[in-house]
Amino acid sequence: MEKKVVLPGDELSTSEELLAGDGTYEEDGVIRSSRMGIYIVDDKQRHAMVTPLTSIPVVIRNGDIVLAEAVSVRSMMVIANVFHVQGQKRPISGDTNGTLHVSEISQSYIKNPEEAFLLGDIFRAKVIQVKPSLQLTTKGREYGVIKALCSQCRHPLKLKENMLECGQCGHKEKRKMAFDYGNFDIEKL
Repeated sequence: MEKKVVLPGDELSTSEELLAGDGTYEEDGVIRSSRMGIYIVDDKQRHAMVTPLTSIPVVIRNGDIVLAEAVSVRSMMVIANVFHVQGQKRPISGDTNGTLHVSEISQSYIKNPEEAFLLGDIFRAKVIQVKPSLQLTTKGREYGVIKALCSQCRHPLKLKENMLECGQCGHKEKRKMAFDYGNFDIEKL
């Protein structure tokens, strides 16, 4: 099997085909990745697994470009779990909980972060502060959501005329998208 790099939440298999192994979880009969890494199948045990890219940790620094998952969207901020530093095929050492303040989402005025992000969105951001807490920005066309799931049925959203549309239920949503939403090259992350 060819090595395939996957992101958190990516669909890997069904629970009828394989069991959830290290780096994966089962949700409604679907095996999904719980981390960024290489998807492999243990043919002997019939487990889907995602192994980290390498084991030497990297420390997040100001100016780093990172990938994060929105774990909470509040009235003034998005709380995110940073899981990858661009250009570093290594796990992250230290605190990975980042904050994206509403004023750092876009060059345009955003009243509420829910106008731009929803729970589970995978986005690219720039680190603007590390200490005392990890602060992110998505100002700029290269930053923003690169992968989103439908808030109604949790299927992947596809870009269609500056809106995101669910191929499953037809629901349309808006996000603060990176210029390469849906077309990013995961191997270059």
